[in-house]
Amino acid sequence: MPILRGAKSLQGLPPNVYVNELAPPQNETVELSSFVLGFIGAFDRGPVNQFVRIKQTPMNKLVDSAEIMFGLRDNLEKGNQLLDHIDRARVTDAIFVRVLGDGHATAGLELDDRQTTPEATLGIKPKAGPGEYANVFSGEVQDGTETGTFKLILQSDIGGKETYDNLSMDPKHERYVVKVINGTSAHFVVEDLKSSAADFVTARPAVKANTQLTGGKNGAPITENDYIGTFDPGTGRRTGLKLLEGIPSTIVTDVAYIDFSSQKADDALRGFGEKYNVTTYIGTNTANTVAAAIEYRKTFDTDHVQMTFGRYISVTGQVISGACLSAIVHVIGEVEDSGLAVECNWIAGAEQPIDFEMATELYKNQIAAFELKPSAKGDGSTAWRMANDYTLAQKDVEGNIITDDENRKVNRRRLNSWIEKSLFGVSAPWQGKAMTPKMKRAAENRVRGFMDNLKTPINPLENPKIMDYSIKFNEQAQFIDQYVRDLKVQHFNTAEWVLINFQGGTNVEVDV
Repeated sequence: MPILRGAKSLQGLPPNVYVNELAPPQNETVELSSFVLGFIGAFDRGPVNQFVRIKQTPMNKLVDSAEIMFGLRDNLEKGNQLLDHIDRARVTDAIFVRVLGDGHATAGLELDDRQTTPEATLGIKPKAGPGEYANVFSGEVQDGTETGTFKLILQSDIGGKETYDNLSMDPKHERYVVKVINGTSAHFVVEDLKSSAADFVTARPAVKANTQLTGGKNGAPITENDYIGTFDPGTGRRTGLKLLEGIPSTIVTDVAYIDFSSQKADDALRGFGEKYNVTTYIGTNTANTVAAAIEYRKTFDTDHVQMTFGRYISVTGQVISGACLSAIVHVIGEVEDSGLAVECNWIAGAEQPIDFEMATELYKNQIAAFELKPSAKGDGSTAWRMANDYTLAQKDVEGNIITDDENRKVNRRRLNSWIEKSLFGVSAPWQGKAMTPKMKRAAENRVRGFMDNLKTPINPLENPKIMDYSIKFNEQAQFIDQYVRDLKVQHFNTAEWVLINFQGGTNVEVDV
């Protein structure tokens, strides 16, 4: 019985019985997940109760697509002001969750048909979703150029005028209004209300002068519960922060509310970070003094949260919280580097300037802030950048007080999370399989190869991400999840080894 090893196909071989042994995948490199921001908050417009992920393309910057969905960056809503900072920081990948208060509603317009006793035949709504903004959308009906058709002229405040001619109410017609509008328009959706008209010509909406869509409202003021959101296990419906729990935790890596902070909401963000092994960024609740911020900081002991003081202003006057700004600078920098490495050249000032004494107290209490510091240009100029960069960890996993500030750095936590999540991808070929000795050797080679590449990258243009590592494997393991027994990573500028518990100890939940 001939034995083949690693043959991809038996086609063309002489007739016989073959045993084809396929080796486990042994790729030299593993594609690592990118860093994706997640923001929850208020926008001028946009869908509610669903997350929107926007990735930059060669043809469109992230903000170009975001403005179509959420409104222009110079609008007053906090989420729109955030878009200005995101654009100037050149963020390329982000997830947005819009929240509204109870009672929000989408504006709309119902058009009557051409019967003697008219009935509603066509509904028009803005594609972007509920809110007061929708009242600036309008619609107009004219007769179509072709007999028996009609023309729709739709207009939005950010998208200009859209004209659709020779439309029909006949679902079989190539210009069926629902198919044409819903498949083409960037700003509108229509609904066939199925009037009782005897034919599709009579079912056409009657000629109507330009009129605004009405009925849109933002509902009650947004509360902390709206930011936290809800989950209905029956329908699967999610809102607020809980929307981010409904997507794979490998996608979003750094999460913040948009210029909002409260004890209950921040605690929910802490729980999210610890559960899904991501970094979260919070403000100082209602504290607008350093002393009050320090008191608020005492309520946290977690390695997955950073607290940032203050609000900061872009060169165009758009204001955003320090928590959002910190999330941005960590994502646009290198994972192994501190947020201190990123100069925010688009920041023009702070709502509350921080003097030396204030900065010292914030530093001693692990509260981040942004200050004017010497620029890397070396020409004597200054630039806004983080003044300190720590998580809110007070004790280690064994309950001992952490005295080494190096072990509270945000970049160390983010790099650990990144490695932990990446290991699931590295070991994916063996998930669910009984581990034979051959598989164990293949898995060990792949895991060691991954870690070696972090220490000494195959690509000479890449910088090392860790100084060194040590790893042990459990030869008695029956499954890959128990095979990696423990892994210790030595970070740059960190004196001690940090244990990463890949074997059942990590608190990330990954579906592989």
